Amino acid sequence: MEGDAGSSRLNPPIDTPEDGAADDKESTVAEQSTAEESVADEFVTDESAAPESVDEAAQDDPRRPSRLSTRWVAGLTAALLLLAGGAAAGGYYALKANQRAAAITRSDDAALAAAKECVAATNAPDTAAMTVAQSKILECSTGDFGVQAGLFGSVIAEAYQAANAKVAVDDLRAAVERHNPDGSINVLVAVRVKITNSQAANQQVGYRLRATMAFDEGRYRIAKLDQVTS
Repeated sequence: MEGDAGSSRLNPPIDTPEDGAADDKESTVAEQSTAEESVADEFVTDESAAPESVDEAAQDDPRRPSRLSTRWVAGLTAALLLLAGGAAAGGYYALKANQRAAAITRSDDAALAAAKECVAATNAPDTAAMTVAQSKILECSTGDFGVQAGLFGSVIAEAYQAANAKVAVDDLRAAVERHNPDGSINVLVAVRVKITNSQAANQQVGYRLRATMAFDEGRYRIAKLDQVTS
C-alpha cells in the first residue's frame, strides 16, 4: 500500500484527452471574451470621440453652406445698395443738368427775342413811326446803351427827315454768340433792309450788330450795341 502510494506521488497525474480539450476550450473562451471586451471598449471610445471630431470639422470648415449663404447674401445686398445709390446720384445729377439746360434755353430765347425787337425798332419804317420807335428803344435799353438811347433815337429821326427816308426790313436774324461770366449774353443780329430816299429807291443794305443782352428788371435789355465789321 505504501509502495503504491509512493509511486503515485512520484508519478504526476496524466491528463486525459478530455481534460485537455476542456482546458483548451476554457482558455479559448476566456481569450475571446477578453478580445470582445477590448473591441467593445474601442468601439465605444471611437463612437464617443466621433461626434466631437465631426463637430470640430464642421466648425473648422469655412465652406459650410450656411456661412457661405450668409456671406453671399450680405455681399449681394451691399452690391445692390451701391448700385441703387449710384443710380440715385446719377439720376439727381442728370435731373439737375436737364434743369440747367432748360433754364439756359429759356434765357437764350428771351434774349434773342428782346434783341430782335430792339434792333427792329432802330429801323423804323418812316418818320411817322419814329415816335413809337424811340419809346421802344428807350424801353429795351439799359447800361451804356440806355445812356445813348435818347440821343440815338433823335439822330435817327433827324436823318429820316433830312433824306425823306423810308425803310423796309427784309430779313432780321439773331443767334447767341456767347454767355459771359457776368450773366449777360452776346447776341449777333444780322439785318438786311431796303432804303428809299431822295437819292435812291429800294437800295439794299445789310449789316451785323453785336448786342450785349443784360437781364434787368425781369427782362433782357440791350446793354451795349456794336456794329460788327468782320
